[in-house]
Amino acid sequence: MFRRKIGSVGLALGAGGARGLAHVGVLKALDEMNIKVEAIAGTSMGAIIGAMFAFFTDYELIREKLRSYFEQNKQLAKEFKILNKASSRNGRRFSIMNETVIKIYLCSHLALRTNILKGDILSDFINTLIPDADISDSTIPLAVVSFDLTTGSRVIFTQGSVRRAVLASSSIPGIFPPVEHDGMLLVDGGAISPVPVDAVKALGAKKVLAVDVSPPPSKSPKIDDGIDIMLRVISGQTKTLMQNELAKASFIVTPRIVGIDWWRFEYYREIENRGYHTAKRVLPKMLGVRRFIDDSSKIRTKS
Repeated sequence: MFRRKIGSVGLALGAGGARGLAHVGVLKALDEMNIKVEAIAGTSMGAIIGAMFAFFTDYELIREKLRSYFEQNKQLAKEFKILNKASSRNGRRFSIMNETVIKIYLCSHLALRTNILKGDILSDFINTLIPDADISDSTIPLAVVSFDLTTGSRVIFTQGSVRRAVLASSSIPGIFPPVEHDGMLLVDGGAISPVPVDAVKALGAKKVLAVDVSPPPSKSPKIDDGIDIMLRVISGQTKTLMQNELAKASFIVTPRIVGIDWWRFEYYREIENRGYHTAKRVLPKMLGVRRFIDDSSKIRTKS
């Protein structure tokens, strides 16, 4: 029934760190409804989940790989303690930052170096989950989006090492080191394409399902200092970029993931479930099927 109505979709999986684990729940919902994925474009965590699905085409396998990694690497939570402290010290200040551009953090930590965390944390994560293959060999057409610091432009990978492309797409500015590639200095694609609708359209997708896992913006009118102003500007710029791309999507799913910072991977089960339950409610609505919509999930559809 569902496949006859909607056929297939292209997926634009957005950035959001741990919040991007909601993408796995969306994939589960699509599978249960027999909705075929014909192309995928991903940014940051969306690139990681997107690449896994493009090669393995099995959400259950993806879920088990992720859960196994998190269970076996619980000690990594210690690496992110510095971010937990920043969040607790600064409270509202850091809640307004868009998670795709991410934390400028304490100036003292970045004055003498370009990143807070070691790059091998991210590369180990990616190498464990994603095959050592060329992007063009994926079962489902795949595009991985990154941002080149040298030119200030978007870079879309559709061929070459999938691991390296995903590493570049996931290297959050100031948190992980940039990735050098062909004269470019690449960082998290969320800086220029938070939810890569254009990239999946370029792969030939006619109907695009965009999954936005970004946090809700702060509505507080209070401005504390110059850093606060700078963070508001960054957040506003990224929001504009996101709105421009989302306007081109056929459908939008926005899991409500409140109170979970981008580095809190220990909540992977809860985040995945939120993505699943949101998608299970929004997809029937998109198809014109009446279903109960849970008030705990923020759902948006476009005609």
